[in-house]
Amino acid sequence: MSEAVIDTSIIVDHLRNVPQATALIERIREGAMVGYISVLTEAELFAGKDSEDGDERAQLLELLSLFHKMDVTEGIARVAGDFRRKYGSPLVDAVIAATSFMTRCKVITQNLRDFERIKEITAEKLY
Repeated sequence: MSEAVIDTSIIVDHLRNVPQATALIERIREGAMVGYISVLTEAELFAGKDSEDGDERAQLLELLSLFHKMDVTEGIARVAGDFRRKYGSPLVDAVIAATSFMTRCKVITQNLRDFERIKEITAEKLY
């Protein structure tokens, strides 16, 4: 069974009904794939205005329940700091990359440029 860290961009595209993103989410829902997200991805999603609406918030909570949520542990924080310093990555991207590094899973994203310079991980553009 495949495993991957799912970047925020994929979840946002799913919420916008992008078919390829929805197909990936369905693979996770069906148990054909294991999806990890950083708790910072969860924070980014709840920072969106749509999460103020009760129905939208409930949909988001149900969606997020499909993923294994990865806390920012001491190890992830240190690796993220290294990635930020070494590659100049924004902190959230560095944490997602560090989550990928620590889980030994690729990152699936639509923003490949955010991750491709980090040599210690594998990043894949979904579509």
